[in-house]
Amino acid sequence: MKTFTETEINKINNEKIKKNENYFNRGLIKCPVRGWNYSWKNKDAPRCFCIMDFIQWINKYNIQNVKILNITDNNDPELEFISSKKTNLYKYNSELNENDLHITNFDKCDFFIFNQTIEHLYNPFIALKNIYNSINNNGYIFTSVPSMCIPHNTPIHFGNYTPTGLAMLFLSVGFEILEIGFWGNRNYIINSFGINHDFPDIYKCNTFNEEKNVCGTWILAKKVI
Repeated sequence: MKTFTETEINKINNEKIKKNENYFNRGLIKCPVRGWNYSWKNKDAPRCFCIMDFIQWINKYNIQNVKILNITDNNDPELEFISSKKTNLYKYNSELNENDLHITNFDKCDFFIFNQTIEHLYNPFIALKNIYNSINNNGYIFTSVPSMCIPHNTPIHFGNYTPTGLAMLFLSVGFEILEIGFWGNRNYIINSFGINHDFPDIYKCNTFNEEKNVCGTWILAKKVI
């Protein structure tokens, strides 16, 4: 496991996480997700901005097409924007303890996509290292995770991640960070923890992204040996 000094962490934060003003002021694009009926309605607000970043990033790094793709949920909306010659599904089954990310022997792949999962891993380092070992050299990984949200699937909810926390987890395992995105605002937090205690969609919040009120974060990383 890699370790880091506070100086190194600050450098990582400045180089990989800090955003310019345009990132915080951007609005929603028209929903491109066919499986969501091209509508953001009733979808958790941070995930909307996550999808926007995902589409931009896979185009930036030219990874719209891969040979082998490993996934944990075939309903992830990001899957509409990437194609593969072969896709392996590892959907978790709690009753049978199948496809536990901590111990599953995954097939080798060129891209591993899993979302809204790390908060439900009792030892995310072990699980992520297991995933790392399954990815071919120069392969990619993408995930999203809550930074601030209501507890869910309790007691199997162990914690949330700041953008810096997510970055350090991936770096500790051995990944190279390509991109980190995040979104949140005070209005989302109030709606989440208010009377309804749910995951408000973007139409219950404003679209402004407030750096001090991050509610969700996501990462694209690469395995380089």
